[in-house]
Amino acid sequence: MSRFFATLLMITLGTNACLASEGDDQANSFAQIYASLCMKNLPNLEALREKLRPIPSLPPEKAALILAGNPGDAWSVPDKYGTFVLALPSGKNFCAVHARRASTETAIKLFTGMVANPPSPFISTLVKNEQTQSPANGQIQTLSYEWSVPSATRKMLFTLTTATSESAQLQVLGSAAIINQ
Repeated sequence: MSRFFATLLMITLGTNACLASEGDDQANSFAQIYASLCMKNLPNLEALREKLRPIPSLPPEKAALILAGNPGDAWSVPDKYGTFVLALPSGKNFCAVHARRASTETAIKLFTGMVANPPSPFISTLVKNEQTQSPANGQIQTLSYEWSVPSATRKMLFTLTTATSESAQLQVLGSAAIINQ
């Protein structure tokens, strides 16, 4: 499985040269961060938390906004193309990456490319494709894919939510979680 994530990261990194606009660059950075932090480390998020321990996390008042009031930690992820934040709630098999600005169309394309065709023996199932309209955030789209293997009691759930409005607080939010069936 780790070979898949290494391949996935190489493919994602390789697409950087093909994307021209600032929004596309931001979406590409988001996809790289999401793949290398959340997807790659989903089987052991506590190990990721340990790797991040020497890096200063966001102050509790800022982290609380990202974590929706739940206990946990959040880190700013430096990138030349935008502002990204990694969130790891305590005691949960859940990881999220927030992007303030990014091309939502490109983010959806990259996300779908990463999660729609998993490595064997996983099976990918689209479980949600929902679009709504919001006065403050524009068109909001949520996509969720589950990865599972036959007879397993746990699944991996990958979710992307995008908001098209330039005034949205966040334009792209990606999460990865391990859930029980």
